[in-house]
Amino acid sequence: MGSGWCSDSEGTAGAQLALYRAVWWGFCGAFIVICGAAAALLLPADILLLALALVPVSGATAAAMYGGDIEWLSRWTRWQVAVAVAVIAGASTLILGLTDVLGYSVLWLVLLLGASSPPAVRWYRGGPRIGRVGLPERSTAELCRQWRDSYDALRRATSDAHRLRIVLERQHCLDELGRRDPEGLQAWLASAASAAGDPERFLKSQ
Repeated sequence: MGSGWCSDSEGTAGAQLALYRAVWWGFCGAFIVICGAAAALLLPADILLLALALVPVSGATAAAMYGGDIEWLSRWTRWQVAVAVAVIAGASTLILGLTDVLGYSVLWLVLLLGASSPPAVRWYRGGPRIGRVGLPERSTAELCRQWRDSYDALRRATSDAHRLRIVLERQHCLDELGRRDPEGLQAWLASAASAAGDPERFLKSQ
């Protein structure tokens, strides 16, 4: 009974965090659109051209320098890192330009968005835990993708502590998949499953 109550509590917390994430990203999307429109109307052309130039340059640089030596970065693919860095570089240039035009209220709003972001909220609630709390809110497809990506991350890991963390995360991922669809997971394991394999086609979508 205790285990079932714990799973229900984690599932409820995961659903609440998923809803909060959706609302937060919706607000961020609206903020980006407003900032983009304001930048196009208020900023000089040289600032806009600088922001546009920084996007491909910073993205290409991040892709070229990408590696799996940094633990938290190894969860992201090269493409994800490149896109994230490119967007941050371009957006930061526009935000600094708008701050100069509109005042520091723009910068304070950006800091508020960062402080209220889902990763920050998880940290406020006790810091990131390995696997279990964050997994119930993810779809089965996302869990399967995490399983595949973690195999590559494990191969790139350069320390025993990093390898141990990835192994634990992979175990938690399997535990969550087994909780959702035990028959499907067993069918995958019985089909000569490998550490780099993909169990998604055996599992029910959630």
